[in-house]
Amino acid sequence: MRVLRLLSERRGAILAAAAALAAGGIWVGSRLPLAIFPSVTFPVVKVIADVGEEPAARMMPGVTRPLEEALLRVPGIRLVRSTTSRGSTEISANFAWGTEMTTALQRVQAETARVRPDLPAETRIDVEWMNTAVFPILGYALTSDTRGPSDLWELAEYGLKPELVRIPGVSQVQIQGGRRREFQVHLDPEALAARKLAATDVLSAIRKNNQILSAGMTESNHELYLALVDGRAQNSDAIGRIPVPVGTGLPALVSELGTVTVADAVSYIRTTADGRPAVLVNVIRQPSANTVAIAEEISRLFARRPDLLPRDVRWTTFYDQAGYVSQSVRGVRDAILIGVGLAAIVLFVFLRSLRLTLVAAAAIPTTVAIVLLALGAAGQTINLMTLGGIAAAIGLIADDAIVVAESIQRHREEGAARPEASGLKTILPALAASTISTIVIFLPFAFLTGVTGAFFQPLALTMALALAISFFVSAAAVPAVLPARSAEARPAGISPRPALSAGRIGLRAAAAGLVCLALLGGAALLVGGLGSDFLPAMDEGSIILDYWTPPGTSLTDTDAMLGDLERQISNIPDVRGYSRRTGTQLGFFITEPNSGDYVIRLKPRGERRGVEEVIADIRARAAATLPALHTDFGQLLEDNIADLTGGAPQPIDLKIFGEDQASLQARAREAAAILRKVPGVADVFDGIVIAGPALTIRVPPDRPDDAGTAARRAARFGLTTEDVRDAVEPAVVGTVAGEVRIGERLYDLRVFAGAPLGLPALRIRTPSGALVPLTEVAAIRTGAPEAEIDRENLKTFLGVTGRLDGRDLGSAVAEIRARLERGLRLPAGMRVDFGGLYEQQESSFRELFAVLVGGLALVAIVLLFAFGDWRAPVLTAVISLAVLAGAFGALFLTGMTLNVSSFVGAIMLVGIAGENAIFVIHEARAALRRGEAVPEAWRLAAKRRRRPVVMTILASAFALAPLALSLGEGSQLQQPLAIAVIGGFLLSGPLVLWVLPSLYAAIDPRGRLAGRPAP
Repeated sequence: MRVLRLLSERRGAILAAAAALAAGGIWVGSRLPLAIFPSVTFPVVKVIADVGEEPAARMMPGVTRPLEEALLRVPGIRLVRSTTSRGSTEISANFAWGTEMTTALQRVQAETARVRPDLPAETRIDVEWMNTAVFPILGYALTSDTRGPSDLWELAEYGLKPELVRIPGVSQVQIQGGRRREFQVHLDPEALAARKLAATDVLSAIRKNNQILSAGMTESNHELYLALVDGRAQNSDAIGRIPVPVGTGLPALVSELGTVTVADAVSYIRTTADGRPAVLVNVIRQPSANTVAIAEEISRLFARRPDLLPRDVRWTTFYDQAGYVSQSVRGVRDAILIGVGLAAIVLFVFLRSLRLTLVAAAAIPTTVAIVLLALGAAGQTINLMTLGGIAAAIGLIADDAIVVAESIQRHREEGAARPEASGLKTILPALAASTISTIVIFLPFAFLTGVTGAFFQPLALTMALALAISFFVSAAAVPAVLPARSAEARPAGISPRPALSAGRIGLRAAAAGLVCLALLGGAALLVGGLGSDFLPAMDEGSIILDYWTPPGTSLTDTDAMLGDLERQISNIPDVRGYSRRTGTQLGFFITEPNSGDYVIRLKPRGERRGVEEVIADIRARAAATLPALHTDFGQLLEDNIADLTGGAPQPIDLKIFGEDQASLQARAREAAAILRKVPGVADVFDGIVIAGPALTIRVPPDRPDDAGTAARRAARFGLTTEDVRDAVEPAVVGTVAGEVRIGERLYDLRVFAGAPLGLPALRIRTPSGALVPLTEVAAIRTGAPEAEIDRENLKTFLGVTGRLDGRDLGSAVAEIRARLERGLRLPAGMRVDFGGLYEQQESSFRELFAVLVGGLALVAIVLLFAFGDWRAPVLTAVISLAVLAGAFGALFLTGMTLNVSSFVGAIMLVGIAGENAIFVIHEARAALRRGEAVPEAWRLAAKRRRRPVVMTILASAFALAPLALSLGEGSQLQQPLAIAVIGGFLLSGPLVLWVLPSLYAAIDPRGRLAGRPAP
């Protein structure tokens, strides 16, 4: 063959090219960005609208509904989900996977801008495309025993943030917690009353004086001047000297009406770290940035600039995704190296040639290096999926090298003059067909959608590249390294056997058929017996703990309650550190002051219990210490995935749809009570989030009572609702009257109006100049607490959620369905849907089953092209499906569930079984063309392929063993895949070497497989 001759004559060029490509791959691989997951374009845009303190019942028609309807007009929108709370609305707009999200984001922004005039004037809207760069990759805490919250905030905002954002790859640095410093004017009610002034008079005077105004342009001394009138205050004394008009008398100074101080601003957010008040610094990366490189550069920054941190300030890490990435990369890398070493041992044991073993083993890292080069060219990153693809492909890469090396060795043993050339010539067609049959398995992965497609498409691409590159390395580089040699030994020959009778052939075929039927039936039974999950359980080394204190609990009381919980967390020996947020969360969400989250960082895996055990311990301690506290436990990365897909982060999400809020809440409480009785279901929440009570100062008439009387008085005095609000605000939270500039920093100037007897005694200035008590123009009462309102595509629902504790998702949902059918009675117009991770699991399984069917069809087409005989694809499909019994059996024995990872492993087995079948069929056809009888041809084919098949099975099993044992961080995601492949591999040997020949010989007694010999 011309190609073989060229390979023989250009050995030096081939080796040089392979070395150059491998070196290039190592260079590119060392510079590829490192991240946990692939760079995924999540099709979710989130909109948060803030209107201050508007009640949820009025937020819904006035803000939420117009925004929902606007978003539903955006082309490509699939689902709009909203949560309406007191003064805030959070809306997730879900698009179809594959949508060009930059355009979608612009259209969402355009639609929200179009309805902006219809919303309340004070509405502030934030629009954010939800991608992996929204969430922090690194979290640090600033604490001190001597500095206050405002000092720490200024250090973080003005000292550290400018330095951190300069680091390449950092897109944003978020500062959470602490207090901003501001200038405060605390007015004296008696001083105001003595001069017949109201707080609004002082506010007006400060605003008119504390400003800089332009008086126009003027020319003088041959220059053009800008005339400025500057009355800005520069310090507390200057603020105190601002005059306030007093009727017809002399103006009063602000310092005469109250005190001017510099103090910490009021904040409804609390943050702590390891039991101390803290300012939290969250580092967010650019989508294509290297997580590990950013962390290393931050460490180098503090090493170069020790002056950035004062001696009395501690800088600790509460979340470190970079460390998890580094550990995961090292873990999978070590798994690859261990797999290569074990595969090399198998090669040496069977080939008994150190040279052949070294050559075949060297092909594996060479292929891996070139794969890294191809990944860089394809725009991929180094992440758990690409690394997992490389690790999972090690066995298949070794298989190619084994096939070529074994063929060369066999021809050498048989006394061929040029065993390298003849061995490659004999095996090359089958090697090409087997490689193609395995690669086509991964083609349907391109059509996967959702998280499954986003994550496993890079894995499929990596494996397809590895197989293609492995073929060329094995076919070109492996023979090129081996010098042409004369025969080492003459074969002893194969002893002839008497021809099998038709009866014996039939018996063997019947036995083989029964084995196949038994395995197919066993696979079906095992699938039914396996539990099911969406993704494998992972131990990220961190825990996210969301919490809610009882509705209406003040921020101060919430903070005090959580102190007891933090002492319990600190006493757990597995915990390395933690941070806590109250009134805010680690992400882009609306959060009530009585809720928040913890990020709990655990010690390394070898120094602690498993993450599920730690979660169970904290859950029990929290229930014992604070029974009124509702908690929800998860892990940060899995919660981030759910947030990025626009769904609930909990595995169980029972959505009850209806229009009547009272009926919805009653059914949600019933459903939650049912879920709490299901074994293995924890952290059950009825979905009812109470925003807390409202203090209503009612001005417009609603019924003929005191409020109506007050409203008529307000109208008689000429007061509007806005006038009343402007008078009440300084007495409640203070009113910002302007800013004070000191250097390059701006500080708010806030005015507080104190009332000695509370709001009822507050005096309001009327347009006529009179002062009247607030109770003369408004009725003050405390309103009932109100709940958040959840909607999906304009339909109101309540989401009853739950986590899993030692149970798989599929069986838990099945039991929940059965209990709900018996115990939950829904009135007309209400329905129940399952969302959350279960919804994603069901969708992923449907798509993966389609991929499995598509893979079988593609392998069949390849076999038809290779052999031209319909029996080859049919029997190979039977063998491939029977092999699944080994995969499911291995999962069952190891306690694994059927999840996306193990499902992908089962799909891979279709190509792997087809690959081994191709070599056996190829050998049988060669024997038939030499004139062997059909039974003898298949016997010889099985005998010739016995050694390489056993070598392939053992080498692949050993190569995948580190992943199957989950020896390194991050390998848990591919652990079920590795276990499924190993189980199927072990069963594929007897099926390919005995069942396939027996069945083929029986249904092709005339040897039509031989076809027409090649010219």
